[in-house]
Amino acid sequence: MKIRRYLIAALSFLIISCNNGTDDKTSFTEIDVPDEISERAYSFAELYEQSDTEYHLGGQDPVRAIQIDCSGLIIMCYKYALVDTKYQLLVSDMAVDYLFHNASTHIARTDLKKGNLIFMGKAERPEVTHIALFEKRENGRIYFIDSTQKDTNGDGINDIDGVTYRDYAEDDSRFKAFGRMKVKY
Repeated sequence: MKIRRYLIAALSFLIISCNNGTDDKTSFTEIDVPDEISERAYSFAELYEQSDTEYHLGGQDPVRAIQIDCSGLIIMCYKYALVDTKYQLLVSDMAVDYLFHNASTHIARTDLKKGNLIFMGKAERPEVTHIALFEKRENGRIYFIDSTQKDTNGDGINDIDGVTYRDYAEDDSRFKAFGRMKVKY
């Protein structure tokens, strides 16, 4: 009988302590990521860009691998940037639409800081379909790192394939919105 009471007490303790984890929506505060972590995320994007990465839809491989898509790049760079901090991503896997609607605070173009999010899409359409990490605004251009696959000259060969450092004119209609990543604290 004593063993049974002990087991019930131990199991009750385990169940209660397991329910106090990070899945409890009241156990964390949602905040915009601090600037220094955004900058760290950008530095990891630079590592991807220097690692001969290829674009792969749905890809979210760590730095040592070679295939990643645009949202996977953002997720992995922020995951690395958050290591050894008190912050966590809201969820561990997010598509562009989720990042746009649920995991970012929208900001003005003039408020962009290194590592902030750039939401993009086709020039003639309002939808957000792509994401990049902001680096700087200079001489009327916005510089960023992203992962994409494009045939820019119409020859049927993707001349952009993977993580690249690029820029567009600041008023380019492919820019749809800008934001700061939200994290759990």
